[in-house]
Amino acid sequence: MSTAAETLRPAVAAPRRSRTRGTATRLMPGRNWIGAATVLGILAAWQLLSATGVLPGASIPSAASVIEAGTGELASSEFWSAMWDTVSVALLGMAVIVVLAVPAALLIGRVRWIGESTWFLVEFLKPIPPVALIPLGLLLWGPSPEMKLYLVALGSVWPLLTQVVYGVREIDGVALEMARSYRLGWWKTTSRIVVPSILPFGMTGLRVSASIAIIIAVVVEMIGGAAGLGQQITLAQSANALPRMYALIIATGLLGLAVNALFRCAERPLLFWHPSHHREAR
Repeated sequence: MSTAAETLRPAVAAPRRSRTRGTATRLMPGRNWIGAATVLGILAAWQLLSATGVLPGASIPSAASVIEAGTGELASSEFWSAMWDTVSVALLGMAVIVVLAVPAALLIGRVRWIGESTWFLVEFLKPIPPVALIPLGLLLWGPSPEMKLYLVALGSVWPLLTQVVYGVREIDGVALEMARSYRLGWWKTTSRIVVPSILPFGMTGLRVSASIAIIIAVVVEMIGGAAGLGQQITLAQSANALPRMYALIIATGLLGLAVNALFRCAERPLLFWHPSHHREAR
């Protein structure tokens, strides 16, 4: 009896320690507040250095003027139109790469001869920067949304493709053998074993691909002349409207943060069972 009591004692004490740790975690300031305080500190330092003349006003305007220009952009229909031109092509490019990359990754990861015959091609195409293909896109489509879509899809497909391939190769072989033994069939094996195994990899690849899609869209707009935030940044620089140029650059950064946060929120209901989310909850 004493041995059984000693065995049960740690199991009873463990929840008490976890509750105390959870309470302490809730009492700590959130990371979002710390990040916001850091941003405010950087803006204050920027304004102070501009006011004292440490930063050259001819190339770096003050933080107050940039914030004022950004506030004016929020009330401008031209800004929101440019924002939509960038976001819409990035979203459409993400839809295209999901349709193309996921089936291709399943074939590469599950069919050995397809993987061995195509992986060298994937590794060869992946390092090619999409910016190097802008002249080809301009020759084929001109400065148009089609040109942006082509370059966005080509440049952002690789993180999703490679992550899903790695996820397919990490599927538990014992689970697949069990599915064959119980004759679960293709649909149940895919929905109960394959999809849960590749979903964490796919969500990570999708989040990285989304950020790359925004970057490529803005760069293509700046260099290729297509409509969007990148084109507006170039026009502001040409007109020497430096506060507006910096405000638009900050807007692109905030857009990237918003896209990353959106995918983070989408991961929580989809991957609530994954160990990484259990660690974040603790």
